[in-house]
Amino acid sequence: MTKPKYTPRGYQTYILDRVSENQDTPLLLELDCGLGKRFITHQIVAEKFPNTGILIVVHSSSSLVETVDYLKGEYGGLEDDLGELSSRVGSGYRRMNLKEKRVIVATPQVLATTFQKDPSVFDRFKIVLINEVDTLVRRAGGRTALVFPWPTLLMYLKDKWVIGMSGTLRDDHAVFTKEQIEIRDELATLKEYIPGATVISMEDLYGTDVEDFLEPTLLTVNKVNDPKIRSISRVLDELIRNTRTEIMHELEEDGNLDMVDGDSRRVHLLLERLPITEELKGRYSGLLMLRKYIYAMPPKQFLRMFYGDYIKHYFNVNDLRRALPTISAKVTQVLKIALEHKKTLVLTSYLEMVSQIQDVLEKSHLSVLTITGQTRDKGEVLQSFREDADKQVLVMSPVGERDLDIPHAEVMIVCDSINTTKTMYQKFKRTRGGLVVLLAYSGTSEERKVGRLMDTILKRYPWSIAIMESGGERLG
Repeated sequence: MTKPKYTPRGYQTYILDRVSENQDTPLLLELDCGLGKRFITHQIVAEKFPNTGILIVVHSSSSLVETVDYLKGEYGGLEDDLGELSSRVGSGYRRMNLKEKRVIVATPQVLATTFQKDPSVFDRFKIVLINEVDTLVRRAGGRTALVFPWPTLLMYLKDKWVIGMSGTLRDDHAVFTKEQIEIRDELATLKEYIPGATVISMEDLYGTDVEDFLEPTLLTVNKVNDPKIRSISRVLDELIRNTRTEIMHELEEDGNLDMVDGDSRRVHLLLERLPITEELKGRYSGLLMLRKYIYAMPPKQFLRMFYGDYIKHYFNVNDLRRALPTISAKVTQVLKIALEHKKTLVLTSYLEMVSQIQDVLEKSHLSVLTITGQTRDKGEVLQSFREDADKQVLVMSPVGERDLDIPHAEVMIVCDSINTTKTMYQKFKRTRGGLVVLLAYSGTSEERKVGRLMDTILKRYPWSIAIMESGGERLG
């Protein structure tokens, strides 16, 4: 069977030429979702350097399986060359692969362990391609800026030609330095640990044909009106502010205010290390979690969290139970949007919300599929959503959605948002363009948070995101 011949797009040719010109110079390549990082990998391995020993490092076992299948199946030419180093391969086969195969796909942990045992088996491998190189960076916590085992692994790889690829290299992350915290740019961290790296960014691709292949995502916010949620939220906001003020006072009294540098984000990130009472730490993190629950869970479910000694002073739980509806106002909004589209993807943080959305939509005669961490046959569910015209809605939890792309959804509804810009952007791109609707309770801190998130995303990813006002007017 002959494999399809693929002509590289202009921007892909530009990237591959830059790779050839920069031989032995470390490279960091930013290439957005859907623009062909796997194809670039295939071309480097099969066309540009067909006789060179190459290690391809992927961040997870599922990514390893997909990468091996792609390299073997899509364009061919690598079947006999390809081996793997992973937990699903026994140690005897690992040694055989390292001796006999030109291209090895590996997970970081198994690669580091194998290096420790016998570094000489890697002498013949000259190039290291790191997939999703941004996953090396620790988002928050810990004494090192990189996740385990990368500090050690990069030392082992220092004599190799490292090429790192990522959909985006624009986020920041938190690093602890002694007792303080430093908010750092992830690209700066990567360049520190991969010295002398040249960066090829999305901006460098302007002037090629890249814009012909970008699939812009339209973002819009649907403000959900629920006066009861708004009232609860405002009380919680005040309790959070008061608790943060208490934390600042305690730090100031003991001469430790410089630890957080007056920045509330640092209070949250450094909380476990702050020299304050355990009661204050527990109260602050509990209040933040409680606020997250009221934005992201059905009303009757989040009420379970209101029985703590501290919170009981501010809310009458029995009155709340009588006043709050069983069905979340966000679920009602999901139903309204889903009725207007043929294929709808819904992302939500908690299983309780997955269940309620499924229940309400099915009662309105919509066909609903779900993917959560408990779903075994994710591939079959996705295939059913893609191919079956009657399967109209797919509801996913964060554990279920990891590493999945769903380009056939017309609209994505995000029921609750987190503060991490990169994570949210990667969620938005799962549908490869189209409309993304963010739900936020009006008049609450959630609405303000979503506004800040959209502003940051528009600044960081101008080629990919446009904001649509709720009246249908497109901005950005």
